[in-house]
Amino acid sequence: MANRVTIQIAGQRYTMLAEESVEYMNEVAELAQQTIAECGGSAAFASTRALALATVNLADEYIKAKTAAEAAEAKCRALEAENTALRQQVNRNSGNHPGNRRK
Repeated sequence: MANRVTIQIAGQRYTMLAEESVEYMNEVAELAQQTIAECGGSAAFASTRALALATVNLADEYIKAKTAAEAAEAKCRALEAENTALRQQVNRNSGNHPGNRRK
């Protein structure tokens, strides 16, 4: 069920419908406001330039995080494949061990 959340960014109020919690959406709004402030805006007003720079900064962070997550997922898949191969090798080798042979 969607939550109706009102947030304020650069002096403007926005009412949003979000599946996420009110607390999460407030955290998102706070990050947006901090990024705008870092780019020259204020809590009450942000120029188009500050908004554009904030958008670029957040997009840059998103792309870098997405790339890092994809690399971590690929590494995890490779390690899982290596683990499977090693388990298969151990299973094959344990059948050849003299103590495991039936008499």
